[in-house]
Amino acid sequence: MNYLTHQLMKADRLAAVSQSVGFALWQLQELEGVTAQYFVLLTQAKKGMGLSEGSVLVEKALAKTFGATLNQVTKAGLVPPEIEERFKKLLAERNWLVHRSRADSRDAIHHDSALNALTLRLNGIADEALSLLKYIAEETVSFGQKHGISTQYVDRVSKQMLEQWHTADAL
Repeated sequence: MNYLTHQLMKADRLAAVSQSVGFALWQLQELEGVTAQYFVLLTQAKKGMGLSEGSVLVEKALAKTFGATLNQVTKAGLVPPEIEERFKKLLAERNWLVHRSRADSRDAIHHDSALNALTLRLNGIADEALSLLKYIAEETVSFGQKHGISTQYVDRVSKQMLEQWHTADAL
């Protein structure tokens, strides 16, 4: 294999790794944000407090690390033990991804087997983040229903928000 071909293969592997890392991080960031909001909704929000006060609480919660948020969620008993265990495992994977994955995975640029192993691990992180995100979403909907918020109202507000986001993107 000539030098140029070898360099192009390495570039392709790096692109694949970067794409998988980026997607896993996006999934984790979404889960971190939603988990912080879930904590605020179930432990700090009060009926009639208003959007402004609620936003302040959410911003404070979002400023915390994912580990700190998970500690608050588990301390408050907001998730069953099996979900807590899954969150802890994902937190460990998140910390590996953010702090050690590059050093631990340098071979992925040079060897297909290492690339495949890394890609599987990153896909596992993204998949678990999505699965836990769906769990939190279901629990949030259930909480809202128990407190008199109809699914029609949630659907209507969600639709309005999505329309605002899409309009803002178009500008």
